[in-house]
Amino acid sequence: MAYDSNKPYKVVSRHDDCRNWSWTERIQGQQSCLIQEKFISSTEGKDPEIVQYFGTSTPHSRDVLLHHLAADQPSLENPVLLVHGASHDANVAWAEGFTKQKGLLYALHTAGRSVFAVTFAHPHGDNMLQAIQLSNVVKRIQELSQSDRLDLVAHSKGGIVALSYLAGMGASFDAAVEGQIEKVILLGTPNRGMDYPFRHLLPNWWVKSTQTSAPLAVDSMLWFGQYINTTPHSIYREGGAFPGLSQLLYRWDDRYPIQLTAQTLYHGGQNWLIHSRGIETAIEEGGNYMEKLLQSPIDRDIELHMLAGGHPLIKGYCTEWDGPSDGLVFVESALYSEGIVRTQDQVKRKTVLPLGHLDLLYHDTAHEWVLEGLVH
Repeated sequence: MAYDSNKPYKVVSRHDDCRNWSWTERIQGQQSCLIQEKFISSTEGKDPEIVQYFGTSTPHSRDVLLHHLAADQPSLENPVLLVHGASHDANVAWAEGFTKQKGLLYALHTAGRSVFAVTFAHPHGDNMLQAIQLSNVVKRIQELSQSDRLDLVAHSKGGIVALSYLAGMGASFDAAVEGQIEKVILLGTPNRGMDYPFRHLLPNWWVKSTQTSAPLAVDSMLWFGQYINTTPHSIYREGGAFPGLSQLLYRWDDRYPIQLTAQTLYHGGQNWLIHSRGIETAIEEGGNYMEKLLQSPIDRDIELHMLAGGHPLIKGYCTEWDGPSDGLVFVESALYSEGIVRTQDQVKRKTVLPLGHLDLLYHDTAHEWVLEGLVH
């Protein structure tokens, strides 16, 4: 395809054989900071369609996929851009979940909206790199739709990517915000960060045994009677496969005390089960990202809607019980807006629904809540 050297991106390919979309484009960002991020087997791409469109299961972070489902009839409403969270791509987040739940895509399509969605190269990638790619995607959508305004819906980590972009944190990398986004709807986003990886001990063995696409907070652990090195699967910089998740870390122990069994995990050190470098080390290695984000409010013309889940179950298991949560993100974090907006009247809704972190993607009640917020 033709490449305009004045643009910060180029369109590499377009695919019309999509399961859920009218088409998908592979876009290549031209910013020099976009690098190859590290993968391990559990973080490599698994969806055959996504792998095909990227051309590999370990794509370079200069590449990003833009998906589109056209409205059945022309609409005067803003196009909607969907931004997925960690461990997801656009298909599993917005179209069909791992257990075949129907996603928000179909509710938006039924409502007559033109829908775009992004799939980032790395499921746990650096939030700044993904914010830069989000800027490229927004520019491409404007070019295609001839619309100068968009609405944005983001889940979990995707909300931090969106806020990073909208706060102008990528401006020095040709990713400046130019007043394109009118409404932002955040679903289960850790707006004041999270400390879940360091708060509970047992998930480290579960993640290790299932090879789940999630980080360990330990760099060694007792495994079938012997200590093993788990650094490659860890959240620490030396492991390197989860840079975007170390950036999400923020201490909540002043609000919700750490259980005795997790003290070593949280603060760092060695016990007979694990060795941990501690949450402070991981936060510093993530560049104190959340602290910087909370000092970078979005433009005052952007309208914000925040949805938290209040049911602490993920896949049937109670996963976060130290405080009210959706099983991963504390309700207080999902509804936190100080430092995110310039004036609190930008925040139009703060809602808690009795849903888990993943239910926020698939439950009809969550879909209805999103559609209500998108009405102009």
